[in-house]
Amino acid sequence: MTYCFHIAACLCLIIFQTTILPCFSLFDTFYDLLALYIVYMGLFFNVREGIPVALITGLVMDSLSGGPFGLYLTAYLWLFIGVRQLIKIFHVSNYILLLFVAAAAVLIENVILFGTFGMLEPGTQFSSSAINSVVVQVVWAICTGPFIIQFYNFTYKRWNKLFNKLLAVFSHKQSPEINR
Repeated sequence: MTYCFHIAACLCLIIFQTTILPCFSLFDTFYDLLALYIVYMGLFFNVREGIPVALITGLVMDSLSGGPFGLYLTAYLWLFIGVRQLIKIFHVSNYILLLFVAAAAVLIENVILFGTFGMLEPGTQFSSSAINSVVVQVVWAICTGPFIIQFYNFTYKRWNKLFNKLLAVFSHKQSPEINR
């Protein structure tokens, strides 16, 4: 059931990011919320749960983005693998770590995106507005990233608690019928 939650959460984030955020001019240069979700998966879940979510989310974003196929898939997989390696060294509950990881994830995703476009068209120079956009995204990630990661964790825990209660209620009601 956790896969269903993660896929539903990613789809909600895709819809929120593509339909609601562009309506507000304040969030014109906001970072990719799905990248932070992949970071959250890397911090709190094992590889068996995180890789399928990163793959599916990357494929969906690649199909929606209009960019080169595999761009988001590659970025999300590298983010997940990098975070999994990072938590072998550092404690997950450290707030400073969340600041660093959120900013680094946004920066790494942008480097992968710009690097891919640079490889596809050699000699491409990026404008100062593109660099400014990346800087603003990193600042957004520093300011909001840890809170969003904690929100993802809170939402998952509440979902899991609700699902376990529902499962207990339904399994308890069905047990007397089975005993007859």
